[in-house]
Amino acid sequence: MKRLFLSMLLACATWTLGLAQETYAVEILPTQNGTVVSDKAIAAQGETVTLTPVPAPYYTLEQLLVESELIGGGVSDDGAWEPALAPAHIMVPTTRVNDYRYTFVMPASKVKVTATFVLVPEIRGDVNGDGVVNISDVTTLIGLLMIDAEMPAAADFNDDGVTNISDVTSLITYLMSNA
Repeated sequence: MKRLFLSMLLACATWTLGLAQETYAVEILPTQNGTVVSDKAIAAQGETVTLTPVPAPYYTLEQLLVESELIGGGVSDDGAWEPALAPAHIMVPTTRVNDYRYTFVMPASKVKVTATFVLVPEIRGDVNGDGVVNISDVTTLIGLLMIDAEMPAAADFNDDGVTNISDVTSLITYLMSNA
């Protein structure tokens, strides 16, 4: 019974302390040609937040910025506290984990996340727009041909002005000869 009481007391103390810790918002600002997903909508100071940029097809991430808005003030020369005239905007450093993940450590304030996505330079044969010519482009091209979809310019692999099955054959031949 004593053990159960101590366990409940410890759980209650942990829960209470968790509520006492102040949390701050992670705001993802609207962007064009892609989105950013955060693993947390709110976080406490010192927590690691993971951001996943998701570009639209044929776009890539150019820049990811995390900005903290610190509102406060400081001590003047005479030792009196003076409020800040305007919020200070401070860039929060991010760490690139890989092409799809970035992290940052949450400061003691709300943060705003902005991303800039740019068009991937066209690579002939890169039908799916991921920046690499590989078998995925063959699959994408066949799928687009089967549903009679609008074709990206990169799909005309043999550069004859028409996108058709001969582009699939040319793309496969190219991949086999460069394997």
